Amino acid sequence: MSGGVVRYKTAGSTSEPSPILWADCPVLKFITDPGEGIYIWDDFVTGGTVADTSVAGWNLVGTNPDVSQVTDDVNGQIVLEGSGADNDSCFICTPDLYLLTKNNNKRFWFEARVSTEAAGAADDYAIFVGLIESAGMTAELIADAGATVIDEDYVGFFADSNATTIQPWNIQINQGGSANFPVDVSANVLAQATAYKKYGIGFDGKQTLSFYIDGVLTATYDIDNLDSDTFAHEVGVAIGVKDCEAAELHITVDWVRFACDKVAQG
Repeated sequence: MSGGVVRYKTAGSTSEPSPILWADCPVLKFITDPGEGIYIWDDFVTGGTVADTSVAGWNLVGTNPDVSQVTDDVNGQIVLEGSGADNDSCFICTPDLYLLTKNNNKRFWFEARVSTEAAGAADDYAIFVGLIESAGMTAELIADAGATVIDEDYVGFFADSNATTIQPWNIQINQGGSANFPVDVSANVLAQATAYKKYGIGFDGKQTLSFYIDGVLTATYDIDNLDSDTFAHEVGVAIGVKDCEAAELHITVDWVRFACDKVAQG
């Protein structure tokens, strides 16, 4: 065996949560003492039944949503899609979990592993993976024709249609009701593809949001740029799709992970 330093992986394997994002998350503390923090992990293997009207452990919203569980995959997957009519939609959501505020000394961590369906020349749909306030967790989370996300507080990854095909992912943040938002933290960060990708967001409890794709730091955002340095409302996890024409187009979710401090650190 040769000598040398064994370095800790930052990106991790393709299927595991990204070490660079989760290294400082006190998961065991949150599990053993829920008063310290919130911890959510769902790999859609042991989470219970999935149907077109409900997903165990989640709020399901949409217009004619179709949800199915990939039962022949040992790691668990669920498929989210509309039923085939124009502007059908399907989103899984949590309750409100976290208020983004400058210098609150409360961190959060979020990551989801999803894949998208190949979109043909005239196949339009839009996708959101991230955090949004509960007022936005509706069938209209993404507007008809897929051009925008609803005008509520949110931060996440968004890919929209332009009436011909799905566009590359943008990292976006919005402060509901502000004329200064939404803004693209980083535009065209990743072409839409059918391969699984991990989309992650972290907040240091101070002022910096960090965004990761497949465990690689892709962009940062200083929340000093927010009006009043804070969101007006708490946000929770939301992941889903809006069909922007009469076609069933879907995303597949492998797992979702979220954690946040309830108690200020330091």
